[in-house]
Amino acid sequence: MLRSLLPAVLTAACLVLPAGAAAQGIVVAADPAAEQITALDGTIVWVSGRFGSQRLVQRTPDGTIAPVKGAPRSRSYRSIDLGRDSDGKLRLTYLRCDTGSSCKSLWDDLDGRRATFRNLEAPRCKVNTAVSQWRTRVAYGLFCTGSAANRKLTGLYTKNGSRKAVRLPRPKDAVRFGVRVIESVDLRGERVVAVAADIFEYSFSQTVAGRDMRSFLAAASEGESDENARGLAIQSALTHWTLTDSTHTGDPDRAIIFRQTGDCLQRELLVSAPGATHAFAATDVAADGGTLYLVRPGVGIVTHTFTPDPTLTC
Repeated sequence: MLRSLLPAVLTAACLVLPAGAAAQGIVVAADPAAEQITALDGTIVWVSGRFGSQRLVQRTPDGTIAPVKGAPRSRSYRSIDLGRDSDGKLRLTYLRCDTGSSCKSLWDDLDGRRATFRNLEAPRCKVNTAVSQWRTRVAYGLFCTGSAANRKLTGLYTKNGSRKAVRLPRPKDAVRFGVRVIESVDLRGERVVAVAADIFEYSFSQTVAGRDMRSFLAAASEGESDENARGLAIQSALTHWTLTDSTHTGDPDRAIIFRQTGDCLQRELLVSAPGATHAFAATDVAADGGTLYLVRPGVGIVTHTFTPDPTLTC
């Protein structure tokens, strides 16, 4: 059962669409160097530039595009997210890595003010995703080293105000196969979504109280296959999106878009041109209300109309 989803995804012929046609959409920000993306309330923020020299760029609801005010160029921005502060205003959060061993977990008000998150890290543990914030609550991945007992603290956490952080459960298969590392997190209201990654990668959703778990196998890297769940976004309390890039020797590269709504899992395949190597049709996804955005390599930020596999019904 563990491996039943991905082979079906990769062999579905009904949605093997040319990458250019499937991912075209409307270009809302022409930036060939765009990598990661996050969006909320008509504002879009993305990471631009190759590893070693990256910056944050913002598109406001009126269409103005400019670097995020005061945010410096950095070696890398590993993870970004848009949420709300305690007053309901937009708040950008990210991991900024200025050296190979030093990453800071920061919040940014998009008006030139930013600060480091405090009191989230236990001894020998580091925040390893952007802290996703919604009002007074935050959610984040924590990676722990040291003793076996301390390493077991690695996982998904939430914290509300000054209260003690709480570790949330992982999907049963992730527990079974020892998949602890959290690669990405998103929080909206009372719902948290995350990706736990190792050889197998699981996308999962639950309440901030750790109830109503929904999960699926989003990627598996075995043998001649290399798959990574690179994009994650909440659309609503019921719906979240995951984007997986997949490479298999002898086959065209694929970007797989998953939409999970309750127990209903749908998918769409975007297939790259034959012979292209690591030239994925999309590398990240963001949802803002009813609008879905993709990062299209070499083009920038585009809108996308999700076309689910019609042979899969819920």
